[in-house]
Amino acid sequence: MSILAVTGVQVNDRDCTGELLFVASPQVEFSWRIETDSPGSRQCGYQIVATDADGRLLWDSGRVAGNACRGVPWRGAGLKSGDRVSFRIRVFDRTGNPSPFSVENAFAVALQSPADWNGARWIRFAGNCCAAAAPAPHFRREFTVGGGLRRAVLSITARGVFEPSLDGTRIGGDLLAPGWTDFRKQIQFLSYDLSDRLPPGRHALGVILAEGWCCGNLTVLRMRNVYHPHPELLAHLELVYRDGRRESVVTDSGWKTATGPILGSDLYDGEDYDARQEMPGWNTPGFDDGAWEAARESGGVAETPRLVQKSAPPVRYMRELKPVRLLRPKKDVCIWDFGQNFSGTFRVRPRGIPGRRYTFATAEILEPDGSLYTLNYRGARSQDSYICAGPVEQAAEYVPKFTFHGFRYLQIDGWQFDRIPPEELDVTALVMYSAMPDRCRFSCGDSGVNRLWLNALWGQRSNFLEIPTDCPQRDERLGWTGDAQIFAPAAMLNMDCLAFFRKYLRDIRDGFTPEGAAPSIAPAVLHINDGAAGWGDAVTLLPCALYRHYGSTAVLTENYEAMKSALNYQLSRSEEFIIGGEGQFGDWLAPEATPPELVATAYFAHCAETVAEAAGILRIPGDRDHFLKLAENAGRAFRQKFTDGAGLVRPATQTALVLALAFGLVAPGTVSENLDLLEQRIRGNGTKLSTGFLGTALILPTLARFGRTRCACDLLLQEECPSWLFQVRQGATTFWERWDGFSQEKGFGDVSMNSFNHYAYGAVSEFLVSWLAGIHYRHDGLVFEIIPDRRFSPVKAVFDSPFGRIASSWSLTPGGGLHWEAEVPPGLPASARLPGGRELPLAPGRHTLS
Repeated sequence: MSILAVTGVQVNDRDCTGELLFVASPQVEFSWRIETDSPGSRQCGYQIVATDADGRLLWDSGRVAGNACRGVPWRGAGLKSGDRVSFRIRVFDRTGNPSPFSVENAFAVALQSPADWNGARWIRFAGNCCAAAAPAPHFRREFTVGGGLRRAVLSITARGVFEPSLDGTRIGGDLLAPGWTDFRKQIQFLSYDLSDRLPPGRHALGVILAEGWCCGNLTVLRMRNVYHPHPELLAHLELVYRDGRRESVVTDSGWKTATGPILGSDLYDGEDYDARQEMPGWNTPGFDDGAWEAARESGGVAETPRLVQKSAPPVRYMRELKPVRLLRPKKDVCIWDFGQNFSGTFRVRPRGIPGRRYTFATAEILEPDGSLYTLNYRGARSQDSYICAGPVEQAAEYVPKFTFHGFRYLQIDGWQFDRIPPEELDVTALVMYSAMPDRCRFSCGDSGVNRLWLNALWGQRSNFLEIPTDCPQRDERLGWTGDAQIFAPAAMLNMDCLAFFRKYLRDIRDGFTPEGAAPSIAPAVLHINDGAAGWGDAVTLLPCALYRHYGSTAVLTENYEAMKSALNYQLSRSEEFIIGGEGQFGDWLAPEATPPELVATAYFAHCAETVAEAAGILRIPGDRDHFLKLAENAGRAFRQKFTDGAGLVRPATQTALVLALAFGLVAPGTVSENLDLLEQRIRGNGTKLSTGFLGTALILPTLARFGRTRCACDLLLQEECPSWLFQVRQGATTFWERWDGFSQEKGFGDVSMNSFNHYAYGAVSEFLVSWLAGIHYRHDGLVFEIIPDRRFSPVKAVFDSPFGRIASSWSLTPGGGLHWEAEVPPGLPASARLPGGRELPLAPGRHTLS
């Protein structure tokens, strides 16, 4: 048997291994991969067998012919809230031989309707928690479990952020739950299977609640209570017994509440903690809560915006960093350097006399005198504090719960370093982001380029925290849509982002204006230049990028009307298919300005063609023809206004030329001349960039696609500003917001916008994998085509694709010979374009292409 195993099983774009997966909708889709020991083996059919919690058959697909292995829909009987499904998958080869069944996986359907919450009420702290830096309230409720419990599921959410516990032990590892949405339109909830944690007897649920995105500070305007005046909690614990009995523990006035050691907690400003206010055992049965107050009810589920099970990966602690050095700028002050800019928090083990206060301040970079540089944090305090409870000999463990910082350096003030060595603090950095494992590795013979790739990966780790934020450190951290669509092709190589981006697209759809403009920020906490080219266009470009990578027609279906709405809004504001420059961001932060109306019209034509592509995939031929005609008209208008009599783009900025070439807007007979002009503009600028957010993402792939690989590689290796490697040469460990954010010669750039962890320019990492390593991947085919430039030799990339492992590695011998190896996964058509132009079909397996 040549097909060895079915692996990588997913339900609704989420891995099924580990904790029980709860799905948000009865519309369920399955995906999987196959492993094989035979290069010629391929899937020609599949079978899915599903049973309920009692082992009764729910669905047997039988043998279904075909190679489908992504987004295969559930065809069994309708599922409802609480249903628990176990399933196995096997596949058939072309001779009809079946593989072994996969290991058994399971999922459960989350609550679907307000009635499923069984009378749960929103509750809040009885006192005033609306003021700035209000204490985080604690909630508790005791209950009794009888014998014969079959299953127990906790469904829980908040207007704020929460941490749940059962009998003194935390439930799950999710951070800043339930995450960020427009709480006025939809609120995510989380579900936890507690069946194995509830033996007969008395138990206690505990929840700590903080302000988070719903009620805390947001944006540079420090807007508080944007979505609700105070944090609130909603929970439903369903107990199902073997004899059919059902019991519910729901949030209501029967819960007790009090404040505790968290004196204040804010996403921007940090957390203040007084260990003297701790309440040992507060979340265990039998605790004396006589001094606690009854929770205040504040409404039912029926009056709530739509409640939806969280479908994207939760935020977790994904890795730990140990300090690489310890700095002592002055007495009783130590600065720990973790060697890497990141997003997250820290763990320390403080001890000291009762009442001693320690402060923890963060920074991305240091001043020349060795102190923290924090001006670029603007209004974000980004500090935490801890007051000791004592005794001196007893070390506690402290981790801020409801905040995160963007930093590399952690400064601790107040520790008696002359008496207690700083090593006793056992300082550890905790890196936080949405739980998406790395999928790609890249290396080459140039250490600067290797660091560049790592910087892009760390930028994604730092900013893919619940939503794709622009930066993780200052008083912003917003979901700028343009940044996301620019970086998406690189993001999908680095991590499995489909569920993450589908949730974010829901945020974008929730942020549309009444006029039909797509937001520039999602969740749309502010409306700034909605519908701007490259930003509002994310709702169009991102779904198609996801389709090309994952083959998900579902993501196109759920966004198609929004794509049309955004495009029709652009059409409504155009004059003879030219989009004006008002309300645009243009090519953001470009050293050389490109007219915003040129940028906007180029994106208008490109988006019309993209919507036509989506219509074709979804088999809506009338729409496809309509939007192709619109793209044709917009392209003609672009050429009439922005090219000269010779067909050359004017003004001839790098960005203008790149957009026109990348989007196919120049006349076919003038492509070579416009490429010559682009190369002249690059060489005339000292082989340095003059592009901003939009142009930079496209310049190297465009040069390479049209055969100007030498120019592309020269530009990549440039070390003078503006360039990618300039930042690396200055010691950057993530991408910066500005090309000139800092230099040893000139110091710091404009503090008003000078993030040192801004992932958008990291889009260049896609070029490293796709062009230098030569992995040109789509869900419907794989082409290997490398750029064999000796300056990068040897080059290697490994990509854990939706179909399995893809690898490409090459090196040049001293004599000029090429040694090239490639690996193709099962189920994916593949070929290699060899130097010289010959194309060679490749079967699954490993190949030597020297």
